[in-house]
Amino acid sequence: MGFLGNLYRDIAIDIGSSNTLIYIRGEGIALNEPSMIARERESGKVVAIGEEALIMHEKIHPGIITIRPLANGVIADYDATQELIKGLIQKSKSHYSFGINNIVISVPSGITAVEKRSVRDFAHHVGAKKVYLLTNPMAAAIGIGLDINEAMGNMIVEIGSGTTEIAIISLNGIVSGECLRVAGNDMTNLIIRHFNKSYNLAISDTTAEDVKIKLGSAYKLEKEINMIVRGVNLASGLPESRDVDSATIREVIATPITQIITAIKKSLEVLVIKPDISVDILDRGLYLAGGGALLKGLDKRINMDTSLVVHICEEPMTVVAKGMGEVLENIDKYRDIYTT
Repeated sequence: MGFLGNLYRDIAIDIGSSNTLIYIRGEGIALNEPSMIARERESGKVVAIGEEALIMHEKIHPGIITIRPLANGVIADYDATQELIKGLIQKSKSHYSFGINNIVISVPSGITAVEKRSVRDFAHHVGAKKVYLLTNPMAAAIGIGLDINEAMGNMIVEIGSGTTEIAIISLNGIVSGECLRVAGNDMTNLIIRHFNKSYNLAISDTTAEDVKIKLGSAYKLEKEINMIVRGVNLASGLPESRDVDSATIREVIATPITQIITAIKKSLEVLVIKPDISVDILDRGLYLAGGGALLKGLDKRINMDTSLVVHICEEPMTVVAKGMGEVLENIDKYRDIYTT
C-alpha cells in the first residue's frame, strides 16, 4: 500500500450494549470503555464519552442526559452511536494514523438486513474504507482458539449484556443457533425491580450490577453469601440499607437463566437430523463466553440440565474482541465467514 497506506489504521470494534472494545491491528485491544455518551439536554452537544460519561451517569443535573445508544446488541440511536464510536476511536488513535482502511465490526447473529445496512452506513460515516461484519459467535469461537474450518461441531454460548448468542459451528458456518434477546441486562433490571417492590428501595444501575456480580448465581452455592445494599427509600426519600443474600438474588434472576438454558436445549434438539455433530458436541462440550459466563454456578446448572461438559473460556469478556483481532490480522484468510 506504500508509505501513505501505513498512515491508515485497520481496526476491529466489538460494540456491546454495555461496553465497546477497539482492537488496532498490530497493537491489540487498545480500548475497553462503556457504550455511553453524555449530552447537554438543550443543545445536544456531547460533553463526555465512555468512561467519563459513566462517571456522570446518575449524578448529573437536569441539563445533561446520558444515553446508551445500543440495545440488545444493535443500534437503537444512530446519531448517538456515531458520536460514541467516533469519540472512542479518537481516544484510541494511533500517533501515526490519518484514517481507517479496514474495519471489522461484530454483530448479533440474528441481525436483520436493515440493521446490517445501518451498521455498514455508520462505519463508512466514521471514516472506514472497507467494512467487514462478523457475527459474535464466530468471533468468540476464533477468540477461544477453535478451528472453525474443521469438519467438527463446536458449540458456543456467548452471554453479553444485551443478547445471548447460541451457535453450533462447523466448516466456517453456523449449523444451528439462536440470538436470544435475553441476557445480563435483564438480570440487572430484575434486581432493580426486586428492590423496588420488596423493600420499597430505589437502587442505581451500578449498584444492581454490583449485586449481580457479587451475589448472583445460577446454582446453589456451597456457602451462601450476603452483602449490604444501599439505596433510597421510595416513601421517605431518605438513604436506607438492606442486607441481601445470594439465595434471594438467585431466585430473582432465575427466569432469564432458565430462558437461556431452554434455548441451549432447543439448539441441541435441532441436531437430531445431524447425529455426527451431536456426537462432536457430546465429546467436546460447550464453550461459555461473554460477561454472563462469570455468573457463579452457571456451568454447573447448564451441565445439570444438558449433561454437557461446560468450558468457561479464558477472559470471557474480551474473547469476541480477540477473535475479531485475529480476523483483522488475517483479513483474506477469513473471507468465507463475513456476514453479507
